[in-house]
Amino acid sequence: MSLEQRAKRVLSPVLGHYTWLPLERGEGSWLITKDGRRVLDLTCGIAVTPVGHCHPAVVRAVADQAGKLMHMNVGVATSEPAVALGEMLRDVLPSGIDTFVFQNSGAESVEGAIKFARQATGRPAIFAFRGGFHGRTIGALSVTSSKSTYRKGYLPLMPEAYIAPFPYPLGCRIRPPHDAAACTQHALDEIDQMLEHEVPSDLVAAMIVEPVLGEGGYVPAPAAFLKELREICDRIGALLILDEIQTAFGRAGAWTVADRYGVRPDILTLAKALGGGLPLGAVAASRELHAKWQTGTHGSTFGGNPVSCASGLATLRVIQEERLIERAETVGAIVEEELRPIARDERVREIRRIGAMVAVEFDDKARSKSAIAGALERDVLLITCGSHDQVVRFIPPLNIAEGDLRQGVRAFVEAAKAALEPARRGSEALSRT
Repeated sequence: MSLEQRAKRVLSPVLGHYTWLPLERGEGSWLITKDGRRVLDLTCGIAVTPVGHCHPAVVRAVADQAGKLMHMNVGVATSEPAVALGEMLRDVLPSGIDTFVFQNSGAESVEGAIKFARQATGRPAIFAFRGGFHGRTIGALSVTSSKSTYRKGYLPLMPEAYIAPFPYPLGCRIRPPHDAAACTQHALDEIDQMLEHEVPSDLVAAMIVEPVLGEGGYVPAPAAFLKELREICDRIGALLILDEIQTAFGRAGAWTVADRYGVRPDILTLAKALGGGLPLGAVAASRELHAKWQTGTHGSTFGGNPVSCASGLATLRVIQEERLIERAETVGAIVEEELRPIARDERVREIRRIGAMVAVEFDDKARSKSAIAGALERDVLLITCGSHDQVVRFIPPLNIAEGDLRQGVRAFVEAAKAALEPARRGSEALSRT
């Protein structure tokens, strides 16, 4: 019986699957299946392995810590890895973000941030933004709107969650087509309208936003939009939560988008790359703000697990020592360059990039799905995003070899051309009639 057959007998069908690749191991930018097939991984397990699979320094750190202490609840005793990781995060995150509650995942970090904001402000309402993805637990799902499917069968959700527009020109229904500046102004005007007609400003605890929509389509927010959100929060006494679960630690070309754009967050939610491949999240804020979170009102059995923290610490050190923050721009530029052969095709609505986050938005889901299927046939693993899965996202390791990266993107371009060809032939035939 194959691994896929065995999996389908014991794993719930609630889980969606891009592939059923029977993995044996990972080596850097490559996945190796049980039958020896080598597949270039341009997903990083959805942005979790920024230094690739099984980096020797990370493996050593995990093995060393596992041999010393595999678990102790941080509320019962203190271990070196959690403290050391907090100290390093204090050095690389935006100024003033110096105190941390470690969690197990991104969704749990968002849940914690919502609780934190409500208790610290004494207010109930949370603003989030259309297209954002913050997790699948009830609180996180209440502020998630990247796909309505995620809410199916789970209503009602958490009360006092409000969804405001996000400046995504291609996704905006306002016509005629307009640029990011106009879309930003429209979104800000709508927030003002919501505060006037839907929820009083003195009831808003926080605004939570992804500086780059992740599941929503790899859409960077204009810097002006994030800066205006900062001003709105200051004006109404709310907290600004930046969900940098997918963007932090180099993925967007800086340690955080907050630093890249010069936007001051009150709270950062972190996960994914933070653990370097092991489950780890964090709610990060200033010591002054954390003092408003009452002792004993939040906690976690596994948050701050010493092995996960050791993995995260080693990963951040590799990012620092190998200068991968700087290399993220190079990685993204290479992907963008190799995508040029399809950039002018009318079926490709847009190619967009921030740092090493690159998106190709097609005119429909069928083409994006066909393109990633064709890439996998050529031994390259990619995944989609967007409200209709119409976007292919590139999430390569930040230390991927240039030759491997170019080879992988070229394979995708071949697959994309094949996916676009039937539509092109049909259009040409129609024009001849």
